[in-house]
Amino acid sequence: MSDVAYTVGPKGKTPAFFFCDHATNHVPEGLRGLGLSAAQLNDHIAYDPGSAALAKALAEAFEARALFCRFSRLVIDPNRGEDRADLIMTSSDTIAIPGNQNLSVDEKNHRLNQYHRPYHRHLADELDSLTAAHADPFVVSFHSFCQTTRARRSPRPWEAGMLWCDDRASAMAILSHLTAQGVQVGDNQPYSAKLYNYSVSRHVVPRELRHITLEVRQDMLASPAAILRWRDLLFEPLQTLIRPQNI
Repeated sequence: MSDVAYTVGPKGKTPAFFFCDHATNHVPEGLRGLGLSAAQLNDHIAYDPGSAALAKALAEAFEARALFCRFSRLVIDPNRGEDRADLIMTSSDTIAIPGNQNLSVDEKNHRLNQYHRPYHRHLADELDSLTAAHADPFVVSFHSFCQTTRARRSPRPWEAGMLWCDDRASAMAILSHLTAQGVQVGDNQPYSAKLYNYSVSRHVVPRELRHITLEVRQDMLASPAAILRWRDLLFEPLQTLIRPQNI
């Protein structure tokens, strides 16, 4: 079993693939929690709460393959390029990360080689298997966002966001469906995939796969019942995009 990623669901059965870059707040034992308290590691700075649970619920509903990162983005962020200053954060939402201060080049390279690069090899391998099995699959990357942050106190109004750059049609199909259900949905809000969306841009776009990056607000995913509500809200538009006649 890999220590950087894990999968659920059968490989190749369904023309859909889900993945979650910020699935967990786990910090490997040797990094000693990066000097953070348990409460700080349970904060949104360490992962995207609810995103993995939603991805798993939808993967089960569609009998689809899904891949999840096993390490916290504070160790090294899988959704950042190797040249980015925020690849290994020294602080996040006003909280300093003691274990990331003044890292040497060797320490940064160790985290790249131990975590970031192997994760992306797993993601690439899964997408290669997907495209070998299906001619026109659909890919969803899952994230979640805060209603407010310490640095930004004004509440974000959206309950979900559809992030897109190259595949507007898929994003609008889900956005329109959710809006009709009374959900307040952001179009490339609260973040814009036109500005940055590393994992999708690196792996999904070059393979010319239909896709969407889905953000759901974290307080909307705070219980098992809430997860099931979002699973049910998203099932119908995703079913249409996944092309159920091929399932």
